[in-house]
This record gives sequence, structure tokens and C-alpha cells, in this order.
Amino acid sequence: MKKNNFLLTIILIVIFGLAAGIVGEIVARGYLFNNDALLKEVNFSHDYNNQGVVIKDAKNIVIEQNVKVNETINSVSTSIVGIFKKQATVKRSSSINFNLNNYYQLDQSIGQGLIITSDGWIISDLPKEVVSSPIDYVIITKDKNIYSIDKIIKDDLTSFSFIHILAKDLPVRKFANSDEIKNGNLVIAMDFRGNSILTSIINQQVKNSELISYSDGLSGNIILNDLSQQSFNGTFFFNLSGDIIAFADRLEPDRGGTIKPISYFTGAIKSLLKYKEIRRASLGVNYIDLTKLALIDGDSNNYLKNGAVISKDSKGVSIEKDSQAFLAGLKAGDVITSIDNVELDENNNLTKIIQQHIAGDKINIEYWRQGEKKQTEIVLKPLKL
Repeated sequence: MKKNNFLLTIILIVIFGLAAGIVGEIVARGYLFNNDALLKEVNFSHDYNNQGVVIKDAKNIVIEQNVKVNETINSVSTSIVGIFKKQATVKRSSSINFNLNNYYQLDQSIGQGLIITSDGWIISDLPKEVVSSPIDYVIITKDKNIYSIDKIIKDDLTSFSFIHILAKDLPVRKFANSDEIKNGNLVIAMDFRGNSILTSIINQQVKNSELISYSDGLSGNIILNDLSQQSFNGTFFFNLSGDIIAFADRLEPDRGGTIKPISYFTGAIKSLLKYKEIRRASLGVNYIDLTKLALIDGDSNNYLKNGAVISKDSKGVSIEKDSQAFLAGLKAGDVITSIDNVELDENNNLTKIIQQHIAGDKINIEYWRQGEKKQTEIVLKPLKL
């Protein structure tokens, strides 16, 4: 009898165990996999400037993005250096005595720079006192190596300078292509002290509001989302791949707070590495960017939608006299459509393309004149400032 009761008990335990497992699975599926609180879309349409941003599977996206941002911050920080007033070492009576005067305090830099070559070139919007007396200042890298400044070359077109230190095997970052810098892209702002901000590009502002642009000027500043430009005083900007996209100048009473894309500096850096001096390129034309216009009437298929129409500026000048464009026979009304097979479009206007070159470069220009496609070859002259 006892044996039968024992077997019955075992059978009942097994039955109730299976039943509990089935019920538990049903509850888990119903709650964990269908519960709105856990799986519903995260909707920021009322909280994020009414932009209607909806993120599905938000938890995974946040985790992956945070990891990527942290990886980028860690990798780019090694290419940012601090600028410090040179200090004399105080004599020590014992090797174990601590004296604060024998140390640079890393949170008290007077400026910062970004390494652009492994052999010691650094770009920075330097304080005026450093430019006038570089011997009185030092560069400190992220790994606390200290270098004297060997040379400073001022960029007359911008407020920035190029510093050289006697070093090798320095960590450098890739320059982003100008057509990779687009509105909506996420951007990391980073400085020497370790401050960082994740934001996004909302606009690439034309340098002035006039219709006429200049081939040899600067293409315009970057505008970031919902943040004061003062937050980026002298900092550097990277995409999530760690590529350099822009520099912010230093805030001063008469200027500052603007964020300049890497295209401002491409030609200067190329010429610096080739000639050890800055030789920006000059084409010498004023133009209207067709991407900024829409045809009022007529068959748009018969008109060019992209390109640079050579046009007169407010002084009545379309092509500078004795410029290479003038000597090549270009005229007002000609529409430049490509340079070296790079099409002019929303991401590559004429100014940006010329900024990629240096004096002495030979370029092939394709253009339209009165319905006829033509081309010419030009050797770019140095830009005179």
C-alpha cells in the first residue's frame, strides 16, 4: 500500500511540474515578449523638438551607439595635445620630496592642438602670445611627453597656425572627405582636457548671404544642433569613425566660436607637407552655384541643374584679370560642371574643390558655353592674400 502511495506521489509531482513549466512559459511569452512596456517603440515625437523621431529596439541601439562613441573618444584623444607656458624645474633636495612646482597641471593648458602628421606637425588656433614667443611654451601629449616648439607657420587665410615639434611616430587621424560631411551626421567634439560632446550637423552655412561665391575663398562654417558655439571653444570634431571633420577657433572679443570644416585646411596642409610653407591654390572666378536655384518656367531637362555659372560680383568682376581662368579663356556665362572628373553638386561646390588643391596643381575643367560642351587644362597659381 505504502509502495503504491509512493508511486502515486511521484507521478503527481511529475504531472504538476510539467504543468507549472507550461504555464510559466505561457506567462513568460505573454508578458516578456508581448508586453507593450518592454517592446513598444520609443517615441520622441513630443520630447525631441517635435521632430517625430521614433526608435525601434531602443535598448540595443543605445548600447551599440554608446560603445562606438566611447571607442572613438578613446582613440581620438591621443591625437589632441595641450599647450602650456614653459616652467623651470625647481631644484630638489631629495628625490622623494614632492614639489608641485615641478609639475605641469594638465587641466591648466592655455590652448590645444591636433596632431596632423606623425613627424610633428600640429594645427591650432594659437593664443597670440604663443605665436609671438613660441620659445616660452611647450606641447604636452596625452601620454605626458613634453616637447619644445620647433617652428610656427601662420595661416593668413584663417586664424589657425601650424606648429612643428621634433617628434616621430605620433598618433594621427584620417581627414574625412568633404562629401562625407553631411547634415544630420553625428559628431563628437573633443578637447585636450577630456571634455566631449555628442551632437549632430544641422547645416553647412554659406560664408555670406550673397548669391555670388568666390572660387578662392572659404566655403562656409558648420552649424551644430541645439548647442551654443561657445561650447566648442578651440575644440576638434570627429565623425564616429574617428576621422577629422572640423576645427573650432578660439573665442576672442573680435571673433571666435565658428566651426570650420576640414576642407578649409586641405590645401594648406598639402602644401605645408610638400613645400614646408602654405601655398593655397587660386582659380580667380566669381560664380553662382546652380544647386541653390530652381528654374521658374520651362523644361528643366534642357537646363543644367548643377554647376558653377561664372558671374559678376558686386564690383562687376567675373574673372580676375591675369588669373589662370582668365588666361585659359573662360568667360562670364560659362558653366563649370566638373574638375578632374569630379562633378560639381551639393556636396562639392567649386570653392570646396579648389580648396583641395595647392598651387602648381594641373586641373582639367569641363564647362558649357552656349550649349556646347568644352574643356580646358589649367595650372593653378598661388593665392595672394
